[in-house]
Amino acid sequence: MNSPPLPAWSLRTEPRDWQRKALGKWLEAMRGVVSVVTGGGKTIFAFLCMQVFHKEFSTGRVFILVPTITLLDQWYVGLQEDFGVPAEEIACFSSQEKATKPRPVNLLVINSGRELVAKLAGDNKNFLIVDECHRAGSPENAKALQGHFAAALGLSATPRREYDKGFEEHVVPVLGDVIFEYDYSQAYADGVVAPFDLVNVQVDLLADERTEYDRLTRRAAVLLRKARSGKAEAGIEEKLKRVLQMRAAVSAKARMRLPVAAKIVEENRGARTIVFHERISSAKALYEVLQKRHHSVALYHSQIAPEVRRDNLRLFRRGVYDVLISCRALDEGMNVPETTVAVIASSTASQRQRIQRLGRVLRPAKGKEKAIIYTLYATEQEHKRLAAEAAHLEGAAQVIWSVSKRQAQG
Repeated sequence: MNSPPLPAWSLRTEPRDWQRKALGKWLEAMRGVVSVVTGGGKTIFAFLCMQVFHKEFSTGRVFILVPTITLLDQWYVGLQEDFGVPAEEIACFSSQEKATKPRPVNLLVINSGRELVAKLAGDNKNFLIVDECHRAGSPENAKALQGHFAAALGLSATPRREYDKGFEEHVVPVLGDVIFEYDYSQAYADGVVAPFDLVNVQVDLLADERTEYDRLTRRAAVLLRKARSGKAEAGIEEKLKRVLQMRAAVSAKARMRLPVAAKIVEENRGARTIVFHERISSAKALYEVLQKRHHSVALYHSQIAPEVRRDNLRLFRRGVYDVLISCRALDEGMNVPETTVAVIASSTASQRQRIQRLGRVLRPAKGKEKAIIYTLYATEQEHKRLAAEAAHLEGAAQVIWSVSKRQAQG
C-alpha cells in the first residue's frame, strides 16, 4: 500500500552553481554517479534530486544506502535540519535498529540493505541513493542494489575502485556512469571549500615504543626479502601484513599523542574542533582529560547508543559542544561547516581516509576565514606520506612542520 502524498520537502539553503549544473545532467535520465570532493556539498545535491523526484512521484519512496552507522546518523540529522523532513517520515535500518515498516525516506546501512532493499522497495516508484557508492562495488554489497527504481543516484569523492572492476561491473549497471565531476581545485576556486593550513606536528615514540617499532621494522624487512626472493613459504604475504599492522598499531597507540592532542585543543579553546583517533580507549582518555580542563566536549564512536550519538552530533552542530572526539566513526559523513580546527591524533595509511578527514573542516561558513588541520606523526613512514601530500598541495595550502613543545622542552 502506497503512502499518502506529503507536503513538498524543501532545501534550507540555495543550491550552488555546480549543484544546478549537476542536476541538469542527472535529470536527463534521472540516473548517474556524481563525483564530488569531500566538503563540496554532495548531500545537499542529493536533497535537490529528492525534491525533484518527490514532485514527480509524490507517493514514491526514497531509499538511501550508506556504508556505516555514522553516515546513517549524518543523513538522519541532515534530512531534518537541512531539508525539512519530519522524523516520522524517516525509517532507519541497521544492525542497531530496524523500523517496523518502510516510510517515505528509508535510511539503510548497506549490510542490512543487502537483504532488505528489494523487499522494502517492491514495485513502487522508488528512488535509490547510494552514498560513498564505491563501497557498493563488492559482490556482497552489490546485493543491496537489487530492486525496481524509477531514479538512481550515486555519490562519492572517489567513485572508481582502485583494485578491481567492481564499479564498472556492479555500480554502473544500476546507478549509471559518472555524469558529473567536481574536484578540489574547482571547489577551491568557487569558494566552496575554505582556505586551510596544514600543521604537521612531530611527536616522539617513548623508549619502549621505539624498541618495539624498530623490532617490527626489522622483522618486516626480513619477510619482505623472503617474499621477493621467489622461494617464500606459503602465507608469507599474510605474515608480512600482520607485522606491518602490528607496527602501525605501535605508532597509533604512542602515548605522547594524547597529551599533545590535548595541548592543541587547549591552544584553540573556543574553536569548533573535531579530534580524530584510531582507538576508542584513547578517545575516551582524551575526553576525560579535556573534561577535567573544563572544555565543552562530546564523544562520538560506534559503542555509543544511536540516540546519544545523534544528540552529540546535533548539539555539536548547534555549538552546544565546542569539541567532538571521534574514533574513525566520522571519517565518512560529517557535515559541520562551522568547524575550524581538526586534530588528527592518529591515522592509518589510507589516502581515502585522509581525504575524508580533511573534508570534515573544509566546508566554508559565515565568519570562517580559514581552517586548520593538525596532524600528529611519530614515524618516518608517516612523515613521508605527509611530505608527499605537502608537495601535491603546494600553492593551495600553507603547510607548517612543527615539533611538539612538550618533547622539544625535553
